[in-house]
Amino acid sequence: KAVISERKQVTENLTDMLCGSVLALAVVVATAGPHTAWEGMRHRGRHMPRYVAPSNGTIDDGLIVLVSAFGAAGDNATDNTKPFRLALAEAAKLGGATVKIGSGIFRFTGNLTIPPGVTLSGTYQVIPSHDVRNNQPLTDGTVLIPTAGRGIPCDIDCTSAFIVVEENALLRGLVILYDEQERVKTPVPYPWAVFLGDPDHLYGGNADNAAVMDVELLGAWNGIAAVAAHRHYIARIQGQPLNVGVFVDETYDIGRIEDVHFNPWFSSKDPFVYYQTTYGRAFVMGRSDWEYVFNTFAFAYAVGYHFIERATGSMNGNFLGIGADLMTNASVLVEQSQPMGILITNGEFTAFCDAPHFTFCEGGVAASKKTPMHVQVGSNNKGAVKFVNSAFWGPAAQIAQTQGSGTVTFSQCHFDAWDHYITENGSTTHKGSAAISQLGGNLIVSECDFTGGHGKLDLTTRELELGPDVAKTIFTSNIVTGKLNVVRNEGHFSKVIVQNNLDDSPMEQH
Repeated sequence: KAVISERKQVTENLTDMLCGSVLALAVVVATAGPHTAWEGMRHRGRHMPRYVAPSNGTIDDGLIVLVSAFGAAGDNATDNTKPFRLALAEAAKLGGATVKIGSGIFRFTGNLTIPPGVTLSGTYQVIPSHDVRNNQPLTDGTVLIPTAGRGIPCDIDCTSAFIVVEENALLRGLVILYDEQERVKTPVPYPWAVFLGDPDHLYGGNADNAAVMDVELLGAWNGIAAVAAHRHYIARIQGQPLNVGVFVDETYDIGRIEDVHFNPWFSSKDPFVYYQTTYGRAFVMGRSDWEYVFNTFAFAYAVGYHFIERATGSMNGNFLGIGADLMTNASVLVEQSQPMGILITNGEFTAFCDAPHFTFCEGGVAASKKTPMHVQVGSNNKGAVKFVNSAFWGPAAQIAQTQGSGTVTFSQCHFDAWDHYITENGSTTHKGSAAISQLGGNLIVSECDFTGGHGKLDLTTRELELGPDVAKTIFTSNIVTGKLNVVRNEGHFSKVIVQNNLDDSPMEQH
């Protein structure tokens, strides 16, 4: 029998079917305050945990530390910066422990650092998700409210953060709510909500294996950064970061990002959300060697996935089952990639401005200047960019515009609804833009399905346009609704193959 903070009695029966005997272990939880911990009990060679009352009132053998033992209070009033820091420091002294937070709303005027080997854990065992667009109060689980750094500019080069996660450390099971963030006016900057790294070089400058899981970010200016956090793990994240959702850089061993979902459930009011759809980027990828990204989604940003060149280089990575909806600039924007390239499979992308209502996209002159497209590959890109079994639909200006010296590939993809441009009054106009414009580099389009531009199935709908600086082009084995229209302005030294494509032209009689 043991004690852990005013809980009802819990009895667990363990049955050993192989031996034909029943072993019963009862863990009784009674009332005796917050000062509890775990003690190990051995049974048949296995380590069986049980609750005990520690002699020093806070911890026993280093497995559990409770923030309440250090004066933390989830009353939405107490400044919990000092109690949390003390609990984290105590866990670090033990060589690593789990710091547990109960249910409640915990406010902070300062920041926190999770030391190496320490876990800071809230109550959620799944991804928390809340729709607070109408200022609904949060009434369940662990909620942390940061207030420091309001109004101080912070972008991808910024290293200040509410919570820094160090080497082999973990943040999990809670909501980070910026309740002092604007909800109607243009949002204001804050530090990063979570920073996987060692920005102050407290532990050598790296944060290998730092992780964050089952966390919701509501109203965060910047969400999660992983910088010099080799083998970082970012999993099961939801919320609405406004400026940058996830940023990765200086990663020289495989990082992993999975099950991330960004949706405007903190606020979708204008002009608040117009900042996000004009400047916001869901995923920004700097230098990373072998980044693995799985099942990610973002709604209503300027750019969904932005691949950039940093002082330390660019990225190569494997992206599976990723999506971006209502991107007003580009679903995928590649400024630079490593030669091994960016491999995207099973992607779903939409890029457009939601005229005529402009619920998310700013209207008027701003809308008329937008040319949303699904894929933009910049003139400096040198690496491979490959899309396989992916779908692109609009109404966008173009599916893709490709440049640079690398090779861009679309294989077994679906293209729909291009050549849509928005006027100042919210109506749609058409300019005869091709689905894909190749301005330079190499391009392979094979076994893809073109189902029409703005609805006219004639020569005003263009599937491919080649510029004078293209190097090599293969456009083959595609199916086209209407009549195939390839505009060829390639240069004298360009090498182009356009063959074995099927459209709706009348069959030739033999």
